[in-house]
Amino acid sequence: MKFEKTDWRSIYVASFVAFCAAVQFGLYFSSIWPYLQTIDDEATEQFLGVIIAAYSLATCVASPIFGYWSNRIKQIRVPMYTGIASMVLGNVIYLCAELLPSHRRYSFLAARFFTGIGSANIPLLRAYASTSCNPKDRPRAMSFVTGGISLGILVGPAIQILFTPLSYPGLVLFHNFRVNMYTASAYGACTMNIVSYLCLRFLFVENYSGIHSERKEPTENEEQPVKIPKFDPAAAAICNYTKFAQQLVFINAEIIGSPLAMSVFGFTKQQTIQYNSIAQSGVGVAGLIVLVAFIGFDLNKHVKYRIGVIVAVCFHLAYLLLTYPWPFLSDRIPLHTDIDLSNATEEVVGCNIDHLLWCATTPRVSPWVFYIAFMVFVGLAYPVTDICLNTVYGRILGPRRQGTMQGVMQVSNGAARMVGPLTISALYASFGPKLIWIFQIVLMSSVLFLWAIFYKRMVALKVVAVEKNPSESEVTTKV
Repeated sequence: MKFEKTDWRSIYVASFVAFCAAVQFGLYFSSIWPYLQTIDDEATEQFLGVIIAAYSLATCVASPIFGYWSNRIKQIRVPMYTGIASMVLGNVIYLCAELLPSHRRYSFLAARFFTGIGSANIPLLRAYASTSCNPKDRPRAMSFVTGGISLGILVGPAIQILFTPLSYPGLVLFHNFRVNMYTASAYGACTMNIVSYLCLRFLFVENYSGIHSERKEPTENEEQPVKIPKFDPAAAAICNYTKFAQQLVFINAEIIGSPLAMSVFGFTKQQTIQYNSIAQSGVGVAGLIVLVAFIGFDLNKHVKYRIGVIVAVCFHLAYLLLTYPWPFLSDRIPLHTDIDLSNATEEVVGCNIDHLLWCATTPRVSPWVFYIAFMVFVGLAYPVTDICLNTVYGRILGPRRQGTMQGVMQVSNGAARMVGPLTISALYASFGPKLIWIFQIVLMSSVLFLWAIFYKRMVALKVVAVEKNPSESEVTTKV
């Protein structure tokens, strides 16, 4: 079976558009809460959680719809235009929030929901990278698009730093529209969306070199016609389960990173921001090293992708085991009470035993061990999982249009982003990190067990040749 050459320009454009879409996931994380408090006195932390979850909910709903749509019309361009328009709408709603007379928090909810719909473009781009290239180029093509997504997630929160000098209320552009440290990100996002549209409109050419059409008659380049069989549903399900587990561990580390630093490690608020920023930067650097190795040094030619996924899962387990509060640890969590807080003349650090009873019985993990393990093991495991898992998943699905199934993968990713914020904070308040870590260790161990059991089935789909029975009109197949 012969395939056309890979159109690398389309891969580069897809990678840039993927970067622009991924940036908007974390673009507002550092500014949305202070902005919400500034313009709506009735906003609460619980409602902030709903706003954040709205993005992932929209992604979970829109991703399979966009995937099915792209499969039906046999292109991603029109769904991509729709996704970009939705992201522009979400950012415009965000810009208009302070113009509303009341209940401004609900405009934030709508803004993040529409932006989340636009993020359904990401699985379309992953599907395109998997099917637009010659199969021998798939690992490199997936590395480019995955790299764009990972870089966008990394750069998104950092972009906000550039706009802090604008302060608030900032400068008036026209009428009551202002550009300030809260709204500048939305203007930047709209600009990126417009550039993405222009790239798709004038630079992007949809070629599907990796898709094979089923034919019952041979072409001049084929000795026999071929038939694309159904993919292995168990193998595809394991890939989705692995993605869910990976994303849950990562998002949980982000969610409880600050509470752990303040309560368990006894850091001040300033130290918490400083050390968590350093840790996130370390994770980003480790991830970039992996991506450069795959893209710049052709590491994809030497990696066995199934082994890569298993190694990455082991790295996640290593991080969890090293940072678990084992009973033999001698360090104890610094404690204080409500009385200490009422009598304090400066910031009180440590765990409030009046609210978090588990602090009295939970050993303290060394901050050095915690942050180094996070930067090294999670920093390396996250991009390796993304690249290797997406490549294996694309091979399992085979040379067919993958929009719907890539949408399902995005649902697995979004479900973890929804489950994490809604459950981990409650578990942390009641039971501390022990139960959370045990749950995650069991989760990642089950992933490792499934890969060990189904290892031989996590392989590329075999396209079968069709042999016509000369005595009948029926068609039989053979590998």
